[in-house]
Amino acid sequence: MCGLGRKGEKAAMGTILKQEKFLLLAVIATCFAYPFEHQLLNHGNSVALIAGIALVGFIVCASMRVAHHAELLAEKVGDPYGTMILTLSAVLVEVVILAIMMSNEPSPTLVRDTIYSAVIF
Repeated sequence: MCGLGRKGEKAAMGTILKQEKFLLLAVIATCFAYPFEHQLLNHGNSVALIAGIALVGFIVCASMRVAHHAELLAEKVGDPYGTMILTLSAVLVEVVILAIMMSNEPSPTLVRDTIYSAVIF
């Protein structure tokens, strides 16, 4: 069996975690912000603003990592499929962000139409 051994596996996992630290931080921030959403909002506008700015920063970092992985995958598969992968990943990130931002809207048709326009645009 041609394996890395325990030390090699730990080193490989450490390397992967270092490369994906922004994605990991975004997941941790999501796990923290979701259950404490109402407490953050009840502490005043300044706390809510700071939390919102931090979450937007984490979303941008996670989106950049997704784009990086899409670029690597696009290089591996070649020209016509690579372009499609990059386009679909960008549209998917945009649609997910729009869906999250508009999930509390009282009008479901507004949410649907906004996502459709993002996909078409």
